[in-house]
Amino acid sequence: MVKKAAVTDTYSSHSGAESEDSAPEAELSDASELSFSPAEPARKLPGRGVLIGLGVGILLTLVGTRLVGGGDAPPAEVTPPVAATATAQTVTTAAVQVAPVQSTLTVNGTVQAVDLLDVTPQVGGLQIRQMLVREGDAVTADQALAILDTETLQADIRQEQAQLSVAQAEVIQRRAAQAQAEATQVEAQQNLSRLQSLADRGAISQQELTRQQTEALTAREAVGLAQAEVESAEATVRSQQAAIDRLQTQLKQTTVRAPAAGIVAERFANIGDVASTSNPIVSLIQNNQLELEAEVPQAQLDQVSLGAPVNITSSSDPRIDLQGTVEDINPVLDSATRTAVVNIGLPPSDLLRPGMFLRGDIVTSARQGVVVPSTAVLPQQDGDTLVYVLGSDNQAQARTVQTGQRLPAVGDQPARVEIVAGLQAGEQVIVTGVGYLQDGDLVEVVRGE
Repeated sequence: MVKKAAVTDTYSSHSGAESEDSAPEAELSDASELSFSPAEPARKLPGRGVLIGLGVGILLTLVGTRLVGGGDAPPAEVTPPVAATATAQTVTTAAVQVAPVQSTLTVNGTVQAVDLLDVTPQVGGLQIRQMLVREGDAVTADQALAILDTETLQADIRQEQAQLSVAQAEVIQRRAAQAQAEATQVEAQQNLSRLQSLADRGAISQQELTRQQTEALTAREAVGLAQAEVESAEATVRSQQAAIDRLQTQLKQTTVRAPAAGIVAERFANIGDVASTSNPIVSLIQNNQLELEAEVPQAQLDQVSLGAPVNITSSSDPRIDLQGTVEDINPVLDSATRTAVVNIGLPPSDLLRPGMFLRGDIVTSARQGVVVPSTAVLPQQDGDTLVYVLGSDNQAQARTVQTGQRLPAVGDQPARVEIVAGLQAGEQVIVTGVGYLQDGDLVEVVRGE
């Protein structure tokens, strides 16, 4: 009965009209007495409504979010252009060009003088008073190199001049004696003629005539002797004059002069040394002509030809970058090393010195080839070589190429590499930024050549 009252109170609270009809209340009371279980599902109805309301709220929230977004495109549609812009590399490009390509043979050698002149004094035994040049000085032909002391020669000249005067006086005396002998001869001949005339008439004896003939003959012989003495005295004068001339020449030679133009390669003497005709005081590189003496192996000798241009460089002095020429190929090979000496003529240069070790790249052939800047070439670990070609859609296209000769930088022209296969003239290759590229990457070209 308690359960029945609870149920009745519950429903009575909803409407007073229901209490006026006793029949429905009786039917309800009877039903509640049969079982209470039908009332339990009625309690769950409010919970189901809450869940439905919660779902509707979530749905409205999502719809509101879409409406607030203003109908923007989905993120999937916006992301691709943002990613493409972020990965674009800034690069520079250069056109594939056709240029002269030279094959070279690299040799090493030592710089030597073509003609090394040892200058020795022509007068020995004299002290060196002045040295007028140093090593490396350029000199002209007949330029003074050193001056020797002249006091000894000047004393000898004075002595020879005195002896010359004596000899000249002797000549005068001998000529006077010759003149006297000639006068005596004339007189004797006249006497002989007169006596001969008398003898023909028988006025004098034959003995007197013979005596006069002897006197005439003696006078003639005296003239010959006097003439010989004059000639001897004159020869003495000439000898003394020659001695003086020789000393005068030696006096001039005390100034040691360069026999030809050139460069002083080495100085052997100093002030105070005694000059010797067997010891040079300096050595000259005639006309400053130097050559590179290089050894070429027998197997490569046929690649070298006379007149071939040679690029001369130095690993120790980057300023040395000269052009030489193959001047001579020694026909005899060294039996131990099987190499031949090739002489390469060098141009005049203040940077070159005999004894320097230089490198020479002998041009063995020349042709027209396809070239690209060396910075565009990427050697790979597997041995291949890549370049990146600029596509029409600004994509970097990796391409495998075959390389040939390397061309050194010349002036404003950068170092270049010959491409034997894989590229054509006119294509654009990426020069800078290639180290960060992958095949197919988008690039932005900031400068093209």
